[in-house]
Amino acid sequence: MKLHLKNKFAYLLFLPLVGLTLTGCEKDDDDPIIETRIVEKDVPKYNATINFIEKVNGVEAQLNSSNKPYINKLGQAFNISRLRYLVSNVTFHKSDGSNFTMKDYHFVDISKSETSTYKPEIKVPAGEYEYISFTFGFDRNDNKSGIYPELNLANWAWPGKGSMMGDLGGGYHFMQLEGEYDSSSVSKGFEVHMGMARNNNFTPPIFEDNHFIARLDSSSIKVGGDFSFSIVMNVEQWFENPYEWDFDIFNVSLMGNYDAQRKLNINGPSVFSYYKAN
Repeated sequence: MKLHLKNKFAYLLFLPLVGLTLTGCEKDDDDPIIETRIVEKDVPKYNATINFIEKVNGVEAQLNSSNKPYINKLGQAFNISRLRYLVSNVTFHKSDGSNFTMKDYHFVDISKSETSTYKPEIKVPAGEYEYISFTFGFDRNDNKSGIYPELNLANWAWPGKGSMMGDLGGGYHFMQLEGEYDSSSVSKGFEVHMGMARNNNFTPPIFEDNHFIARLDSSSIKVGGDFSFSIVMNVEQWFENPYEWDFDIFNVSLMGNYDAQRKLNINGPSVFSYYKAN
């Protein structure tokens, strides 16, 4: 289920103006009557196909490796048993500051190959766009508990009021990244889950939005027909830029760990890159 189908969110579109006259008040019989009319140009719109690719140190990510083929910045070997994440509001930006946002979301589960391709029903207006961005997770307006049946069926809820885990702010997960790592030759599990951040430095605690905007570098694109591109998640970047992630400190029970949530938020923008096949 998509936001634009069930929740009727408006999406933002700055349309070029092709006709504009000024309005004036009639002061006397000698003044002409001038009317104001703004005519919207009929801009053709095209279908986008967005592919999601997950890599670790340049190699396509694999689930449930028998060994631990990946190494983080601190030299800790790890593997991946689960990787699920959510993106929303893919936005196309023009050099004049205007933009077009697809008010929609997509849920990726790399164990299900069909989720690696996203074909939104919202079409993109023709034009030249300087760069592309998206929201990782949901922003405050969209992150409402229980309103997306597809995500409810995926057990994607983030704990809210009444949860056995305590109130962590509600809404939905942004990511689940799980696996095992080596700690002094002992294999241990990790569960890097990301969502709303609960700041316990206040009484009562306050809940902070923990989504971020990922701007894709070198993503200029000219839309003049149906088009496609890829968003690459470089998984190792979650653990190294700018904060070096220590699995011995941040491994499990991270949903209520404010420090862990904020580090994921700050490391997140460097995780994603743009790829378009020639």
